[in-house]
Amino acid sequence: MVSDQDILRVRFNSPFGDGVALWSDPAPEIGEDLDVEFELDEVFSWQKNIMPSIENTPQITFTNDTHSIIGKLIQDGDDSCAALKLGDSIILIELDKPIRQELDLVELRVNTIHLYPTNV
Repeated sequence: MVSDQDILRVRFNSPFGDGVALWSDPAPEIGEDLDVEFELDEVFSWQKNIMPSIENTPQITFTNDTHSIIGKLIQDGDDSCAALKLGDSIILIELDKPIRQELDLVELRVNTIHLYPTNV
């Protein structure tokens, strides 16, 4: 865990990879295994911070303060709301406009991830 004034940043690991996120609740115990919800505050723009993936498996990597999150894009009609599927997990995302291409996997690039405990 890294604390910077009122901002609590936690290192996390998951079946898909590791990263660093902002935490919304009282500090978890070091090494505690928790079920969490991911929140990505960014609006995703095609070929800017969302693009086709060259990888063929869902994953999360963290390099130079940037997360790369690879998963299956799920869209419903022409909405700007979409989801990224990693295994059995879903992360809701916002698109600036629908993506027309049929893709197996996409890569999101994000600087900030928020984690919230689901209390499950």
